[in-house]
Amino acid sequence: MGTHRLTSTRVAIKQIPKALSTTLTREIHHHRQLHHHHITQLYEVIATENSIWLVTELCSGGELFDYLTEKGRISEEEARHIFGQICLAVNYLHGKGIVHRDLKLENVLLDERCRVKLGDFGFTREFDRGAYLATYCGTTGYAAPEMLEGKKYLGPGIPSILALLDVADISPEVDVWSLGVILYCLLTGGLPFDDDDELVMRAMVIKGEFEDPEWLSDGSSTFLFYQVVR
Repeated sequence: MGTHRLTSTRVAIKQIPKALSTTLTREIHHHRQLHHHHITQLYEVIATENSIWLVTELCSGGELFDYLTEKGRISEEEARHIFGQICLAVNYLHGKGIVHRDLKLENVLLDERCRVKLGDFGFTREFDRGAYLATYCGTTGYAAPEMLEGKKYLGPGIPSILALLDVADISPEVDVWSLGVILYCLLTGGLPFDDDDELVMRAMVIKGEFEDPEWLSDGSSTFLFYQVVR
């Protein structure tokens, strides 16, 4: 943590060895373009002889993963609030022609007022409408089945969860799937597809079957099912 001397603004400072800087090029390129109240702001990039220093907005509320771990699961009302903010951030990315490809609880940060700040743009890339992508990336439990199967997958392609929220008409499919997983986690406290064995988890995702807790409201169950059958 650091403090800007002129404004007294608290910031987060990440130090990365310069030997790893080539892997940061795309992330920095994309992050510098993003200016949204639900996306972590990148203020400055400083290169020294041995390190790259990223100065970003401080998210003192920590990761959404830790917040959810502490609470177990959250109410539908709170989930609606948090999930809506995540959707606004993702919609902004998609509007700029960028797909995140690693949406998960650990990459959603919270500020001191528990407002969402989406971060980690290491796997982001531009997409063209109707064009297919092929690179496998992300995290198994949150990854879309077409990505896990090694198939080419769309940037934009189908009516999405964001369309239901009246914030977009078309969105990249793989991010939409991950949003559905995040919503399930918020409402139930666990992943829809989870196993200690990565291969078993992969098979569960591809099959698309998950537990539908009886205590979920009909609206939430329907919403989540829509995400899986797409």
